[in-house]
Amino acid sequence: MEVECLMAGSAGSNCFVVTGGKVVVIDPGLNPRAVLDATRELHIVDLVFINTHCHFDHCGCVPELRRRLGGKYLIHELDAPVVERGLDEFMLAGLFGEEPFRMEVSRRLKEGDVVELSECRLEVLHTPGHTPGSICLYEPESKSLFTGDTLFSDGVGRTDFPGGSVEDLKRSLEKLIRLHEKRGVEKIYPGHGPVGSGDDISEVYEMYF
Repeated sequence: MEVECLMAGSAGSNCFVVTGGKVVVIDPGLNPRAVLDATRELHIVDLVFINTHCHFDHCGCVPELRRRLGGKYLIHELDAPVVERGLDEFMLAGLFGEEPFRMEVSRRLKEGDVVELSECRLEVLHTPGHTPGSICLYEPESKSLFTGDTLFSDGVGRTDFPGGSVEDLKRSLEKLIRLHEKRGVEKIYPGHGPVGSGDDISEVYEMYF
């Protein structure tokens, strides 16, 4: 598995292009040009877009990318209605001076689902708190964890937006601590900020909870 980190737009969110036979773009963000440039030289057989949650700074350019590149779109089942119905109370497009969009979801993810690439797999962990449908994605071979806005290398995502919950986020980080203890996490690829390590999970938990 190879991971390329892109700056996903002016909001400072991260986009990750994961290649493992197939190509998965995690949290495409607000910068379609960066994604188009990063995928231009790849031999794309089956392109998949995954959002770790429904906020506009992570999903804003998905409609344009799908128009230009095709591909399937995956998001957790609790955040899927936000995208399909264009619910800006939860999408937060207005915070970025944009209008919400409506788009059909190809697959509604849930806890325990697996996104199969031909050379690796991404396991879905439901980690609510930032949004009701926030997820993390764990790749067991490299022990990589894509955390969205659930966890950063030095902090956690906000819980004061609609649908946020401090208690849910606390339980989600406890789930990630257990994951690290049982299976190991080598790298954390967060929705904002630098790449971290598994040890950051418990350190951030102690800092905030």
